[in-house]
Order: sequence, then structure tokens, then C-alpha cells
Amino acid sequence: MGRLFGLIAMLVSLYIAMTLYTQGIEAAFGGAFAPIESSGDRDAPIATNLTPAAQTADAPSERKRRVRVTDAVREQVNHDIEMGTRRRGY
Repeated sequence: MGRLFGLIAMLVSLYIAMTLYTQGIEAAFGGAFAPIESSGDRDAPIATNLTPAAQTADAPSERKRRVRVTDAVREQVNHDIEMGTRRRGY
């Protein structure tokens, strides 16, 4: 009985994981796992009835691109490949 329960639990968790992976958190299961604030609402201004000084303030500059771990790994791999080709004379 324990093996059957474990197998069913694994299948259910696999189904949930694949659904979240393919549809995303906001669309899976009718939005049951969606965060309270959707990503589309994050860009909307939060403050209303701003003071005149706040209304005339400049908009913030563009966000800097996040440096991902994969970018650093990709650069290191490319560097290693180039060193190998130079060492072999290609």
C-alpha cells in the first residue's frame, strides 16, 4: 500500500511540475499558483494623487541588464575554446 501511495504521489507531483513548466505559474491550473500581483500589473504606477514635486520628477533610467550566471560560464567556455585553438595552431 505504501508503494502505491508513493507512486501516485510521484505521478501527481510530476504532472504538477510539467504543467507549471509548460504553462507557467500564472496560467497553470486557472491561476491557482499565480502570485497575488501579476507581472503585468507590476509596471503600472502604484502611487496616485502625487504631489506636484513628485509629478514633475524625472522618470527612472532604464534598468541595468541582470548578469546571469550562465553569461559568466559562457564567457569562460568561449575563452577556453579560443585558448585551445590558439595552442593547437588552428
